[in-house]
Amino acid sequence: MDARSPSTSLPVLAVFVLALALSTSVAAQPTVSVQGNVGASFFRAPDFASETLHSGVDLGLGVDVRVYRGLSITARGGYDQFTLDEERVRAISQGIQVTRGDISFLNGALGVRYTYLSDSDARPYASMGLGAYQLRSSDRRVFQNGQLVNRTEDATETEMGLNLAVGSLFRLDDTYAVFFEPRYVFYNLRESISGEFRYFTLRLGIDVRLN
Repeated sequence: MDARSPSTSLPVLAVFVLALALSTSVAAQPTVSVQGNVGASFFRAPDFASETLHSGVDLGLGVDVRVYRGLSITARGGYDQFTLDEERVRAISQGIQVTRGDISFLNGALGVRYTYLSDSDARPYASMGLGAYQLRSSDRRVFQNGQLVNRTEDATETEMGLNLAVGSLFRLDDTYAVFFEPRYVFYNLRESISGEFRYFTLRLGIDVRLN
């Protein structure tokens, strides 16, 4: 098995996160919170994908465990979907044959987050996560000379992905907070450090502290 595959890289990250939690066990009690979000997604690369896909929707659910001061370990799951801009694909297909469909990403990632703690209700943070991203291309259509000529089967593949984010948490009270977060996602790190597909999300969500 390829040493860089998701099945081997995820356990390595899990061990790292567990070691981090144990090394910071001096905290009296970890603070656990659950986060849910909705948002908008925008393809950034490659150019052909960004030109032929509409902006997408983003849904996410995660758990943060603060292990020491502003340092947290995170577990996140998310879903992003982009629909095909059929008119644009018809225009591009003049003289060539183009096969495109809707694209979605289903992901699960582990990571770390650092939040700047202050007396203010606004608390900025930065986070990074690594996980498995499943790419699915559905409703695949074949266009040639501006016409729909055929349809093909859905295609699915899973690769490693990396996400980087900055954001700010706004506390409403001791239990509830809202957050705003721009996030950049790199899909298929085996192709290059920058990923094969890259997309950008703007997330708005709620944070519920459990203890």
